[in-house]
Formats: sequence, C-alpha cells, structure tokens
Amino acid sequence: MKITREQKFFITILIFYWLGIFAATHIPIPDWTRKMGVSDKTMHFVAYMTLALLLWFGTSFEKKADWRKLRPWLLSGIILLYGMVDEPTQHFVKRTPDIWDFAADALGLAVAMAMVTVLPGRHTVMVLTIVCPFFLPGLVRTQLIMQGSILEAGVYLAGFVVVTAIWIKYLSSVFFLNSKCAGFLPIFFAPPAGIVIILKFYAEITNKPLGTTAFLSAFAAIILTLIIQMAIPPHRKPTSS
Repeated sequence: MKITREQKFFITILIFYWLGIFAATHIPIPDWTRKMGVSDKTMHFVAYMTLALLLWFGTSFEKKADWRKLRPWLLSGIILLYGMVDEPTQHFVKRTPDIWDFAADALGLAVAMAMVTVLPGRHTVMVLTIVCPFFLPGLVRTQLIMQGSILEAGVYLAGFVVVTAIWIKYLSSVFFLNSKCAGFLPIFFAPPAGIVIILKFYAEITNKPLGTTAFLSAFAAIILTLIIQMAIPPHRKPTSS
C-alpha cells in the first residue's frame, strides 16, 4: 500500500504527539496545567479526539470510516486499549487513576470517529485548525508565555501563519479557487479572521489573557500569509519539447 505525502506528514506528527501525551500523563501534574483555566476532562477529551484524528489521517487520509470494514474498529480499539492502560499506570507517578478521565477519552475518540465517518480527511483536518488556537490564551494565563511579550506575539504570529496557510490550501482545493486571484482574498481572509475574533470573545468570557499585542499579531499573520501567497509565482510543470 502506497503511503501518500499527507499520510507521511500526519504519521510524523502522530509519533511526536503520542509520545508527548504519554509523557504528560506519566509525570506529576505540573502546576501550570492547573492555571490554564481548562478542566482536566476537557483536556482529556481534546487530547484523545486529536489522537484519534491523527491516527486516522496517518492511515486513511481522505477516506471515510466504513464500519463494515475492520480498520475503524481496529484503530478505535487501539486507542481505547491505550486509554485503559494509560489511567492505571499513572499510579506509579503518584497520580490518581480516574474512570471519568477514561470516559472523556472515549468521548473524544467517539467524536473524532463520528467526524471521519461523515467527512473525508481534508474536511476534518480543519477541526484542528479551529480547536488548537483556543489553548493559546490558557498557556499565556499559566505564564509559560508572558503576556505582552515578544514570545507571545511570535507564538500568535507563527500559529496563525500556519492556520491561514492551511485554510488557503483547503478552500482552494475544495472550491476550486485560484489562490493567486485577488478577488478571492476576502474568502481566504474570512475563516482565520473569524477564528481570531471568536478567540477574543472566548478569552474575555473565560477571563483568559488575549491582549492587543496578541490580537494584532494574529491579524498581521493572516495578512502577511495572504500577501506572501499572492507574491509567490504559480508552479508550472515543465513542458516537454
């Protein structure tokens, strides 16, 4: 079976991500996680939803889950088994196993598999571009990233460059839009800009920091990415003589 470029990308991300969440659940709970203002169950839900999506993208990108076949059952079973092992082994680092953590894990898995059952890979990838930025204000709240600092501006700038680039590629491929056409700029601008605006409201409602520096950095990233996209000459296939 040929592994596509997209699958190789997601397999690489999956390896580092899985190692990361394993390490995070097998060390004493850091103080900064308590300061994020996000419940433990929400973290478990998002972590396992992301894990399931990455595993599906790495093995079956652009395919819907067909429950008449073995693959979705097998991948779901692997993640459930991992969750069942993950909770009891936390006892060895003086953390308390919690059946409700496992329930949140299973719910995250169920939501991810429901998404890939209904939609192919390129659509469900966009869920991650929407969800992930909402953890940034929480990280600033923990003071791992200082509010108003160059680091905070850089994180928002880099993050929304990636988000915008993914949305440009997604909209271009799904709706057959010319990413070099200035007439389509409002269409490419709207989704990432909408995420920033909703993120600002979320931060205000949940009392998390998202100041002017971060807000403007996010919008600067969107505009910068669109300018670069327009400036890059289109790729042309060499013609045979």
